[in-house]
Amino acid sequence: MTEQPHKPASFFRKIMGLFYRFDDANPRLQIKDRSRSQKMAVTVAHPEVKASHDQKEEAATEPLPASLTQPTQESAVIHSQKDLPRSPEKSQTTTEKPIDAAAPDTENIVSAPVADMQNLHEAAEKPRYPSIVTFRNVSKVFNPGTPNEFTALKNISFEIEDLPDIGEFIALVGPSGCGKSTVLNLIQGFQEVGPPTCGEVLVRNKPVTGPGRDRGMIFQKYSSFPHLSVLHNVMFGLQLNRESLGYSDQVMEKLARDMIAKVGMKGHEDKYPYQLSGGQQQRVAIARTLVLKPRIILMDEPFSALDEPTRIEMQELITSLWHEVEATVFIVTHSLAEAVFLSDRIFMFQANPGRLVRQIGITREQIGKYDGMSPLEVQESSKFNQFLKGITDEFLRIGGSD
Repeated sequence: MTEQPHKPASFFRKIMGLFYRFDDANPRLQIKDRSRSQKMAVTVAHPEVKASHDQKEEAATEPLPASLTQPTQESAVIHSQKDLPRSPEKSQTTTEKPIDAAAPDTENIVSAPVADMQNLHEAAEKPRYPSIVTFRNVSKVFNPGTPNEFTALKNISFEIEDLPDIGEFIALVGPSGCGKSTVLNLIQGFQEVGPPTCGEVLVRNKPVTGPGRDRGMIFQKYSSFPHLSVLHNVMFGLQLNRESLGYSDQVMEKLARDMIAKVGMKGHEDKYPYQLSGGQQQRVAIARTLVLKPRIILMDEPFSALDEPTRIEMQELITSLWHEVEATVFIVTHSLAEAVFLSDRIFMFQANPGRLVRQIGITREQIGKYDGMSPLEVQESSKFNQFLKGITDEFLRIGGSD
């Protein structure tokens, strides 16, 4: 059973939707060049969602496996940037608490940077950064009232803060049919998925009503326009937004060529998609998305069709580009190793219906990810594989499968 409604989806409509309808009347057109030395680890807390007593469901309270917590005893819901040193005031250890999104009880979902975790009310009042993506008790039912009715998501709640200078990297993992792609589609605002059946999906505290330039989508299947060259594929979104951006043809071409060079495709500007390998086509798709400088990047299994060496290469590319554009990234992946290597937090889902049941924070130290190391070196290390085993054990314990 799939997560999407069983009706024809227009690929062209989906691509066009990324560019011509906007939720934000004044989207940010560029990212400020800010010093990475100012970046810091922060605590991520769920939104304060109120629910009546009879709507609350009891959250899972069993602790995560020791293999996930022994290296640094980090909280399952504490976010620490893997590519940045932890600030001294944020380095205190905390108590692990699993997350069950079906239970919006503040006692079970709020995390704080304190050792005893006893005064949650005081911790919740500490200053936080503005939210960039918020799900409040979101459920999505496809084909309601018909024999094909399917609940893709049930009571999903989370909040992602708009961290200064660098966004958070979130990996969504879980068995097929658990609603991972539906989460991305709701954030993007695709019309064929529509609004949530109940609950709210907010981007920068505004309800999502359709696709926007502040959100860029990279699909599993290669999504370049076959009749356009590499250069004109990358320029496509810029040209579609010519009026609001106010860029001349010369500026748009320069921006496109610069991004093509950044993804390693310089010299291929005049080629067409059929002349490119799978990895090259994904580089073009990444360039076309990032040239608009989105604040949110949504990736739906973008590397699953690639061979392993190319996949490792693409992981390195997306990591370096993420540092540059400083965006919040969501990636759906069936590779737990990829999720562990790329992300700051892993969201684990269960299926039938799709529920967010675990959030697990990851730091550089836990996986042995240090400056100068290639993705392959990191993923072949004993430290990485020890952590990956703990993630895999927990994934299987909650009912995940691939």
